[in-house]
Amino acid sequence: MPRLRLPLYLKILLWFGVNLLVLAFLLFGFLSMQFRMSLDWMLSGEAGERIAAIGDSLTDELYRLPEQEWPTVLQQHEAKYDVTFALFSSSGSQVMGTGVQVPAELLPKLIDKRSPGDRPPPRRPTPNVGKKRPTDAPPKPRFMLRAGDPAHYWAGVHLDLTQQSDNRPLTLLMVSNTITGGGLFFDLWPWLGLAAAALLLSALVWMPFVRGITGFIGRLNHAAGRIAQGNFGERVSRSRNDELGELSSSVNTMAAQLGEYMAQQRRITADVAHELCSPIARMQMALGVVEQRSTPQQSAYLQKLDAELQHMARLVEEVLAFSKAETLPERETAEDIHLHELITAIIVREAPEADIQLAVSTDLQVHSLRDALDRAIGNVLRNAARYAADSGPIEIHAELQDRQTVIRISDQGPGVPPETLPRLFEPFYRPEAARRRSTGGSGLGLAITKRCVEACRGTVIAKLREPTGLEIVISIPAE
Repeated sequence: MPRLRLPLYLKILLWFGVNLLVLAFLLFGFLSMQFRMSLDWMLSGEAGERIAAIGDSLTDELYRLPEQEWPTVLQQHEAKYDVTFALFSSSGSQVMGTGVQVPAELLPKLIDKRSPGDRPPPRRPTPNVGKKRPTDAPPKPRFMLRAGDPAHYWAGVHLDLTQQSDNRPLTLLMVSNTITGGGLFFDLWPWLGLAAAALLLSALVWMPFVRGITGFIGRLNHAAGRIAQGNFGERVSRSRNDELGELSSSVNTMAAQLGEYMAQQRRITADVAHELCSPIARMQMALGVVEQRSTPQQSAYLQKLDAELQHMARLVEEVLAFSKAETLPERETAEDIHLHELITAIIVREAPEADIQLAVSTDLQVHSLRDALDRAIGNVLRNAARYAADSGPIEIHAELQDRQTVIRISDQGPGVPPETLPRLFEPFYRPEAARRRSTGGSGLGLAITKRCVEACRGTVIAKLREPTGLEIVISIPAE
């Protein structure tokens, strides 16, 4: 089962989200413990102010109404806040409102413990509508707790209001089964807004840091890919003074060393191939002299020796061509090339007897290196003629696509195993079917093609055809 690939940027953000969730759970656990122990700390904030405001508002409203209208007012407040409202006397007995079962731990809080000197004279209801209650009264005591089974949230405030039948102040009790109390006890939206703002601010703070890391790693990955393709001149700018900066220096050093190593290898290969040319030529000359003096019995052996020398000479020639292909841009100048004329000359030279179907416009031109493009197309055509000439016609198409000149050379031969396609352009690599001496070459033909195409600033790929066959696609910039 393939593993899900997640970008590093997303992984860091997900990990940041997990971190926030852990903090949120810890905060939730802490608040839960606080809620279970005591809720009086909430009264010092907005919840306490809202409860006090409700007490003042209700006192003012009841103060101006007769007692028989109080239950209606309490019901209106219940409908408004979705919280149960009830009035209790200081003795702990309910005198008005929806009936509630008061837990034992709540009863002591219902008693107004203020001395007569700490509270204003109790106000009795009056039918005089419009009369206002004095506003210079001191703050009223409030309380809040979680109690009962099942647990409910209870909030109360002692009022400066009495009944006609009792001279003791009343206590307003508000009951809810949730901590929010319809927004009266605890308003969730400001907290959600604060959490969203904190999340957004944290993301904005983290984003440049994360983007800097992922962007640098992306550039480093791109450079490493280019180096892996043989572009050893690729470098990563060291713009960081941390471990990633040290990594970029290591990659640059590795690329430089690999480039020097490959350059030395190519020089050695070219020098060895060049040095082999002279002894091979002398051996061929000596073999020609021996053949003139040989007996009929020796002639067969000398012919085999001559074939081996010719094979060795061709191999040395291809090694030299492979070594020189990299310096083609330095030795050649780009020119306008009539593609139809060039490919026709290549066909006459490489595969004069093969069945070739040419579909190239006579007006199609490309501005590139003539010798490099000639060698690239010639190698591909020679391979197609060698391996697939007997399987059907070889097709050559060329057209202009998105400012690229695309040349397709396809055959109907046996093709190659699919897993060998990525390696066809590697030096000295030959599929198993091409390893026979009678048909297989040196394994440098397509490698030379790739270098020649790259010298023309192009690309080359290989594809399998259906039902059989191989297609080589060369793309060259049109200008």
